[in-house]
Amino acid sequence: MQQGRFCYSLKGVSVELNNDRSIMRPMNRGRPRTFDPDQVLENAMQLFWSQGYEATSLQDLLLATGLSKSSLYESFGNKQSLFEAAFTRYFDSRSQQMRERLQQAESPLGFIRGCLLSVLEDAQQQTPRGCMLVNVANEFSTGDPAVQPLIELATRRFRQVFEQAFTQAQACGELSTSQSPVALALFMHCAMSGLRTQAKSGIARNELLSVIDLVMTNLR
Repeated sequence: MQQGRFCYSLKGVSVELNNDRSIMRPMNRGRPRTFDPDQVLENAMQLFWSQGYEATSLQDLLLATGLSKSSLYESFGNKQSLFEAAFTRYFDSRSQQMRERLQQAESPLGFIRGCLLSVLEDAQQQTPRGCMLVNVANEFSTGDPAVQPLIELATRRFRQVFEQAFTQAQACGELSTSQSPVALALFMHCAMSGLRTQAKSGIARNELLSVIDLVMTNLR
């Protein structure tokens, strides 16, 4: 196994993880599938994101994905393997979306403020789900040996986007260079986690907006 890279295989699916990306490849063997693995993973991801791992039953997964029990086991191995693949899909897609928003933002700090405000927007949804990474980290806080490396990879992936934003902010003069982008990215990650917790606890929106202003002031 090369450093920074590890692989695991589900029944019918191979997932390769490294510091830069995760790749899911169907294994072509046996009869061709009559379902779309990408859509199955999307549906499973949405379900796990909404309900968590323990609260999601096998029957819930069958209903959400449209798979039979035999197809689920044949293609993904078991519930946890499907969960790991769905979580990988989450942080792959969300980190890519963040990079795209950073490229389209008027300024790097505008992107940072938008990320903070997105926490409040999520909290106002009719059925707020929060951040799947935070949810998974809380649910698997005891350190499941299979899930923990994915949590670490997901955390690193999101922090790398923040680090890129702060590097750009320093390059264009929005921020001083007194703090390292790595430290600022960790600060941002912690600030967003704290905001999510306070938003869930029912803190008023105007109070959280004041916290966001304070975070932005401290960054400068």
